[in-house]
Amino acid sequence: MNRALKQILFGGVLVLIIVGGVVWIYRDVIFTPASCFDQIQNQGEDGIDCGAVCGISCEEKYLKDLSYSELTVFRLDDLASVYFNLDNSNQNFGLKKFKYQIDFYGFADKLLGSVMGESFIYPDQNKDAAGGSKKIVEAGQKVLGEIKYAKVSFLNLDWRSASEFRSIKLENQNMRTYKEGDFYAVSGTIKNLYSFYIPQTEINAFLMDNSGNVVGISKTRIDNLGPFEEREYRVLIQLNKEFESILDLTKTKTYIYPIY
Repeated sequence: MNRALKQILFGGVLVLIIVGGVVWIYRDVIFTPASCFDQIQNQGEDGIDCGAVCGISCEEKYLKDLSYSELTVFRLDDLASVYFNLDNSNQNFGLKKFKYQIDFYGFADKLLGSVMGESFIYPDQNKDAAGGSKKIVEAGQKVLGEIKYAKVSFLNLDWRSASEFRSIKLENQNMRTYKEGDFYAVSGTIKNLYSFYIPQTEINAFLMDNSGNVVGISKTRIDNLGPFEEREYRVLIQLNKEFESILDLTKTKTYIYPIY
């Protein structure tokens, strides 16, 4: 084989090696397809391992936890009533049903008792939204011992898209607050403004003092509110006597949550 032919063959092999290297770099390094499991935001992903290319939105992949604030406990003998503000910062995802547990602790972090409840929360229902935080109330729970603090935990969180929720408005008519024996009663009429049944409606009532602070709480529920139906409700609240002198009945607040 003459020298010229050897040079041609050698040059051809060298070109093939260079071209192969360029193709490899182009395909496997520069344009690595999104794996959606590599903890890196790469080709076409809207965030880290999320977006249309991964088949899951970044909000859904990185859902924010429920948060609560202003947890307040009222004592009346051996009975405890508690409320807290609940916030969901996920704009497009809510919970149609979830459970919560409130644990009451005494001295030396001793668990005095717990109460379980069930509720729901709409997408983007939080303190920064138009409707504000959701109010959760548990009233008249028997707890022995002095309560030093309480904690809330959440269970069975099944997040659902905003498309599964519909906005429901109920009209609260003729609300009034008055003394009824040893209790204070908050009453009124709930009107369904829609042409469908609402399986359950939760009504939380808050008694306030003359400075706007909460001094008493309780709740009730209305089942199967029919289309355009009006239904009377009454919430009874037993108030600690130390608050009676500063109670302002005109400042009573109610928070109404339709459950479907």
